[in-house]
Amino acid sequence: MMVNDDASARYLASGPGDDSRPNDRLDLMRDVLADQATWAEPPPQVVDGLLAAVGAANPNLDSPPVDPPHWPLVAAVLGSAAAVIALVLATIGVLDSVEETVVAMTGTELEAAAGGRADVRPTGSGWWIRLDVNGLPPAPEGSFYEGWVWSDEGEGVSIGTFHLRGGDAPVVLWSGVEMADYPSIWVTLENEDDGPEASGLVVMTGRMPDTDDA
Repeated sequence: MMVNDDASARYLASGPGDDSRPNDRLDLMRDVLADQATWAEPPPQVVDGLLAAVGAANPNLDSPPVDPPHWPLVAAVLGSAAAVIALVLATIGVLDSVEETVVAMTGTELEAAAGGRADVRPTGSGWWIRLDVNGLPPAPEGSFYEGWVWSDEGEGVSIGTFHLRGGDAPVVLWSGVEMADYPSIWVTLENEDDGPEASGLVVMTGRMPDTDDA
């Protein structure tokens, strides 16, 4: 059996620590169980067993006669469903067990109407950063937004790019450096023809809590 990668990706992007989206977990479970790929390899004769069980429970249905239900086979498919649900719940439990930090993001004088938050969570491969913004217009054609983590010594590391031309949906960014060493989060507007260095067009900023200002 396979778990729907798109559903899993949507859950990860949704952010497990945000109580404003309480139905994300149920939506994920529904997507997984509704996906045909989840049942791509059922036990042999499971379908016959289920049809028999349905026929026995609904004798008035206009359908061909079926043999008495093969209860061991019905139990097998129910066990398969339980295994999928257990896998989903276990994954959710692992994600929920990781502490998440919320960083308030505010617009600069270049985009004073912009605001939002960054949810920051450590993982085995770096720092997962979900950026939710509002009031930030789409980047003009030929340009893009870039996320950065910035140290108090003036060193910046890029954490990803985006443009918001499809709407202000959440953006998932990644940092490979320790947030304690790079506690500030910036968003800059960059020109596609420029080099990899950060431009001076900083449109949003935020800072990890419990850190001293530079």
